[in-house]
Amino acid sequence: MTSNGADAPRAGLSWRAPDGRVLAIAVVLAVLVATVQALWARDQALFSPREAVTLLVLAALFACAERFVVVFPVRRGAHTISLSEIPLVLSLIWCAPAAIVLARILGGVVGLLAFRHQRGVKLLFNVTLYATEATVATAVFRLIAEPAQVLHPRGWLAAYVAMMVVDVVSIVLVTLVISLHDDSQEWRRLVTADIKELVQVPMVTVTTTLALIAAIVIRDQLLASVLLAILSYAIYQVFRRYAQQTQGHAQVEQLYDFTRSLDGSRDLDTVIDTVLSRVRDVTRADTAELVVPTFGDAAALRFQLSAQHRLPTRQYNGCYPSAWWYPALRGEPVLLPPGAPGDDKDRPVDGMAVPVAMDNGTGVLMVYDSLADIPTFSGEHLRLLQALAAHAAVALTNIGLVDRLRHSSLHDALTGLPNRRMLLTDLRDAIESGIGSGIVGVLLLDIDRFKEINDALGHDVGDDLLRQVSQRLQAAFADRGTVARLGGDEFAVVIDRCDSPQDALDAAEELRRIVEQPVPVGDMTLTTQASVGVSYAPDHGIEPDRLLQRADVAMYAAKHARAGVRAYQAQDDLNTPRRLTLMAELRSAIEIGALTVAYQPKIDPEDGRVLGAEALARWLRPDGPVPPDEFIPLAERAGLIPALTRFILDTALAACADWRRGGRDLSVAVNLSPQILTEPGLADDVSDALRRYGLPPSALTLEITENGVMEDPARSVRTLELLHALGVKLSIDDFGTGHSSLGRLAELPIHEMKIDKSFVRGLTTDQTRRAVTDAALQLGRTLGLIVVAEGVEDESELEYLRVHGCSAIQGYYISRPLPPEEFADWLCGRPTAHLPELEVRAADA
Repeated sequence: MTSNGADAPRAGLSWRAPDGRVLAIAVVLAVLVATVQALWARDQALFSPREAVTLLVLAALFACAERFVVVFPVRRGAHTISLSEIPLVLSLIWCAPAAIVLARILGGVVGLLAFRHQRGVKLLFNVTLYATEATVATAVFRLIAEPAQVLHPRGWLAAYVAMMVVDVVSIVLVTLVISLHDDSQEWRRLVTADIKELVQVPMVTVTTTLALIAAIVIRDQLLASVLLAILSYAIYQVFRRYAQQTQGHAQVEQLYDFTRSLDGSRDLDTVIDTVLSRVRDVTRADTAELVVPTFGDAAALRFQLSAQHRLPTRQYNGCYPSAWWYPALRGEPVLLPPGAPGDDKDRPVDGMAVPVAMDNGTGVLMVYDSLADIPTFSGEHLRLLQALAAHAAVALTNIGLVDRLRHSSLHDALTGLPNRRMLLTDLRDAIESGIGSGIVGVLLLDIDRFKEINDALGHDVGDDLLRQVSQRLQAAFADRGTVARLGGDEFAVVIDRCDSPQDALDAAEELRRIVEQPVPVGDMTLTTQASVGVSYAPDHGIEPDRLLQRADVAMYAAKHARAGVRAYQAQDDLNTPRRLTLMAELRSAIEIGALTVAYQPKIDPEDGRVLGAEALARWLRPDGPVPPDEFIPLAERAGLIPALTRFILDTALAACADWRRGGRDLSVAVNLSPQILTEPGLADDVSDALRRYGLPPSALTLEITENGVMEDPARSVRTLELLHALGVKLSIDDFGTGHSSLGRLAELPIHEMKIDKSFVRGLTTDQTRRAVTDAALQLGRTLGLIVVAEGVEDESELEYLRVHGCSAIQGYYISRPLPPEEFADWLCGRPTAHLPELEVRAADA
């Protein structure tokens, strides 16, 4: 019994290609078999001249067994049941180990060539698999039974066990080949599959039993072996009919599952992935493709799924009438018979194509290159493909495939420019055609401080700005390559051919100057700045993803250095491994509680009484501390903010509870990231934490930023109202640095505002800062808010804030952020007091 994976590719062999790895496995198996056989050969002769006749007879039986096979498809592979167990068991009884392997190899080669038409790497792998099975069977058989016991019950047991072990070894090795060659998820499916799907125990038992009976009959009555041959053929026919019936039921179930998987789906990528992957599996094909017509004269779009790789969407510019599947566009199903490709390099070995009726015309669903477990596609397969295409057509029509393809699959909805997917495809094409005659430049542009435009003027103004920038870029660079919008305020330009790296840098400077020209938006004229990163092939690589990533690294380096334009340099990438390492370690640090929390006191400037403290996260690695300005953005990018916030909140409330038990009636403040404000369960988490530590809601102040609220005003305000109803104090942090309107600020259910340290530092000598601080203090009094000034660093600043009615202050002049133990020591001997209670404005439910 053997199993078979997908067909081998017909391209040249590479050790890094799937076929190369399969060949490597075959070589390893051959070496192992040769080693084991050499060890056995030291103790006995290979075989005698008399055994040579037996060897040839068994080899002939092995070859004939390849003519009578029954195939059970299992995922992307197939479980192939043959009568080869009969000659294998007979060889275990009659032959020396070397003769067994030799007979299996000779018979296997002849049978695979003559009856199953295998060639190349696939033939080599199956032959080495047969040799491995014979060696394993010999080892197991001889481990259990002595030579004198081969036709006794102990020998029977040895034969059954040997055949079962061989079956498992075959399954494992073929799963390895399939995972390398066609589907990397095959190992996971093997582990989770029903054992009955994998090991055909009844069939192995029947063929092994026949072999044992045959050995006894041949010993006692040779002529009676003819009757056993007839019985074996009859059993083969029963197996074959059973396999056909099983496959028929499986196809009905697969068709039902295919329909169910498409039902209700409205996501384009999901539908296409489902259609291609299921069609490929059900029809037993190596490759599935979907060709979709577009409106007007635009070239059709083509999606392909083959082996482990899904190719990006690309325009298909071939000549339709010459394509083998072209009749399907006219509504005629195509069943391509097996044959050599010949002069037509696009003609597969075999294939099927059927029309797919869509709202704007007819598409084509095709599969080609049948897997090894079927001789070729048949009329039954074609009818099955037509049924699948009918269901696919309904799903594709329901989601408005063509309209969405043109906008969401290939183009950006806002600007109409190509998106990242199409850019990568065009970049790959440019590299393939441009290398050798010049370099291909990749320019990645980011508009500086674009978020501030959105925050201050609204998203409509920002969108208008992006549209005008895209039109300028398209006008300047469309004839030199591809202009794309990657998302947000990022644009990319691929220059198909540059004579030198300097040409790419000159194009980047031109790109920057275009973006920095004044842009009229409504009644205003905006001036923007930009940072541009440059990479080019082949110097910086030839993989599209790598080139785009390196242009992105260069862009951030240009932004950091305020250089405007920067070409990629290896040293620019040094921080990338650090960021990735920190991101991984941060997750672990949060989970095991390796972070710490420091506390910076807040005092009443009138009498110096301690009012509370702000909780600040700290991270100390073995190589030194990581600044919050570095790891907080990493937490935001990695989606760790909820976990980090819960850790800080829990730690801070535990400390606050300790202070209160020690007679210090203090409050604690915790900063909230903008991301956490949109979490629907935030208020419940806060309530649970307060209840857990026995604290009143007034003991906790949650600090948010203006821009944090403005990123998603509707959801943020709902969260703030829930926290307000809970009784928690809410504070606007870094007041004066954001871009929210005072009207919106007055509507928020807040209790406190903090004047940013950039206005507090030097306020006694800088008139502008003093004016902003005075305005903030007046605004706070008018709105009935507590006003906290942070960043106080000398006595003159403290005195000014005290005289002008500031409610609370914090800063290095009072104390740096302190670890819990040092904060407790700092508190000793200092008076404490609550912040004054405020009349809380009623919030809408």
